[in-house]
Amino acid sequence: MFQLRRVVVRGPGQPDAGLSFHSGANILAGLSDTGKSYLVHCLDYIFGAKKMTKQFPEAQAYTQLYVQFANDEGEPLTLYRALTGGDLQAYKCAIDDVRGTGEVIVPQRYGKSLKKDVTSALFPFADLSEASLRKNVRGELQRLTLRHWMPTMLVDEVAVIDERSPVQGKPGYDTTINERAFAFMLSGRDDAEIVAAERNDVIAARLRAKLGVIDALIEPIQKRLDQPAGETEDSIDRVEAAIAQLSTVIEGSAQAHEDLQAEREVALAEQQRAEGQVIAIDELLNRYRLLESRYVSDLDRLDFIAEGAHYFGELQTVACPLCDQAMEGAHDHGAHGADVQRAARAEGAKIKALRRDLTGTIENVEARRAYQQDLERRARSAIRRIDGDVAALMSPTLRDADVRLTRLVERRVLLEAVRSDRDQLDSLKAMRQQIERDAAQPRSTAQTWEFLPSKPLDELCQEIEQVLADWSWPGKGRVTFNHEDYDIVVDGQPRQSHGKGVRGVLYSAFVIGLMNYCRKRGLPHPGLVVIDSPLTAYSKVKSAGPGAKGVPVDAGVEAKFWDSLKHIGPEVQVIIVENKRPPDDVAEALGAIWFAGESTHGQRFGFFPPLPPEAALDDQ
Repeated sequence: MFQLRRVVVRGPGQPDAGLSFHSGANILAGLSDTGKSYLVHCLDYIFGAKKMTKQFPEAQAYTQLYVQFANDEGEPLTLYRALTGGDLQAYKCAIDDVRGTGEVIVPQRYGKSLKKDVTSALFPFADLSEASLRKNVRGELQRLTLRHWMPTMLVDEVAVIDERSPVQGKPGYDTTINERAFAFMLSGRDDAEIVAAERNDVIAARLRAKLGVIDALIEPIQKRLDQPAGETEDSIDRVEAAIAQLSTVIEGSAQAHEDLQAEREVALAEQQRAEGQVIAIDELLNRYRLLESRYVSDLDRLDFIAEGAHYFGELQTVACPLCDQAMEGAHDHGAHGADVQRAARAEGAKIKALRRDLTGTIENVEARRAYQQDLERRARSAIRRIDGDVAALMSPTLRDADVRLTRLVERRVLLEAVRSDRDQLDSLKAMRQQIERDAAQPRSTAQTWEFLPSKPLDELCQEIEQVLADWSWPGKGRVTFNHEDYDIVVDGQPRQSHGKGVRGVLYSAFVIGLMNYCRKRGLPHPGLVVIDSPLTAYSKVKSAGPGAKGVPVDAGVEAKFWDSLKHIGPEVQVIIVENKRPPDDVAEALGAIWFAGESTHGQRFGFFPPLPPEAALDDQ
């Protein structure tokens, strides 16, 4: 909740004009045309009205409006707006501390705009939650704003005595959402879960759009179907039978080809393995033959040594052919000729044995080579045979079957497309007929909605009864709520059926009772109520005259009304703007402000300071 603290208007070269307010009840009273109602218009304007609806000659020199609020924690918030119109600025401080440019906010948010407005500034400040409310019988939703609470928060001098509902406010487009704002106060539950019904013109436009789309889809399909494509269902069956037969033949050939290919791979692997073995054996044989040549060379050298050993003693004293030493003295090989001969023969015998083993090995390897060459020949022969079988398998007949199968598949695709087009055309035509039937049926977008919750309404009526009891309302003061008029009925008589004086008193009882109901239950309410002239039209008469409208009114209601203001707690704020002077004890207890309308010692002249004498002469 929030409360009003100060209202100040400023102008260049002019003294500030304004008022201060406290928690609980405030009274602003005085003579007519002293500017009391200017307060109500200032608040309406700062709460988002498009323009300042009431001006005074004294206000022409003033251009700026500042309104300071306080929340439950005592924090200040000041809203500024030029009196000529435009956006607002918000300051999180008192009026006297305002400096520079504040946060710019718009008076009201329209359409899908997400700009910050007065509601966006005041709701979080007052710890009031956002809500989505139904705005029409179709169930379309709109955001709750401060303007939807105006009929129960800011009651001007016309509305208080008018016959219109204190919930619905002025006739217009906001009637339904104002009703839902009232329901939100009663229960704290909004309409966010409602699914809206579409407007008839929107439904008709959507149906026309659907028909246009369907016609656009039908046209190319119909053109394709107009081209001859032969039979469809029987043709498809025959084509599929032929495809199945050819597929069986081709699949059988493919399996045989796959088996031959596997056999060829085995034969090729055997051929490659045999070729590798032959190459390795040839390399081994080359080495063996080199070794055999070495053995032959060694045997020839040993034979030479053995046969020439007895010639060593006849050699001249020359250099030894073996060691190139002088053949004299101890270096006499002739003495060892027999030993050399024996050693050479022994070594030759060993080499001959090795040669015989080598010859056997070569024969074995050559036999192995011949075996591998035979394997290679047989593998090559198998590969040639398999290649012949593959060539025979891929005969012209099989290739022709493959071509036929391709053509049959293409034919089936074409026939399937034709059948799909026909099915789709039938479906689209059926949809078109259904849409045309829907368009021809009468529609109503109005929906049935639940009534206001009965238990909260009963409790609200009890709060209003308590207010009337505090005001010494004559009679039982039994209050009920009329769902059709969205207004109260007191002792069986609708509020609208009374005279304007009684209507003003009952309107005041309604808004004060609603505020008490919400405060006690922690339900959404601004916490501020401003009522302009609730008693002005009220007459203190004992009984109504002949033909008078309404019921007799007790003279003590007005006195009790003033006295009850002393008992309003500081949790809320009630501001009464009235032409009638309150009793002295009430005025003293609440610090009532009196607008005298003339320069009277100790009394306020009006909302604006009096013009200086020279300005008054200029106006004349």
